[in-house]
Amino acid sequence: MWLWLHLISWSVLAVAAGIAIFSRTRQFVMWTMIARVCYLVSIVTGVVLMRFAFDRNPLLTVVKILLAIGLIGLIEVAFAGKKQQNLSKAILWSALAAFALVTVTGFVLAQFRPFV
Repeated sequence: MWLWLHLISWSVLAVAAGIAIFSRTRQFVMWTMIARVCYLVSIVTGVVLMRFAFDRNPLLTVVKILLAIGLIGLIEVAFAGKKQQNLSKAILWSALAAFALVTVTGFVLAQFRPFV
């Protein structure tokens, strides 16, 4: 249950952040708030899942935690850049790369569980 909730919250976060950053919608604040609620859900479920992952691979667990915190920071920087209409392509590519790394690391830690 926790794993599915974690996956769903990260999926909704990706969609909400993508819409907020890449679209020209006037509902920017709404999408950023949805993304921030997803941060909270992801952090809570991540703490619960961390107990299981840390027993299997402590180093990779710490790496994923640091990557996820960095990703949240990059998304927030992207939100600030979008709000000021000064969004850097380097921040966008860094956020996309961090998202890919967090996703792959998370699936490796979960041993590809939800899909295998």
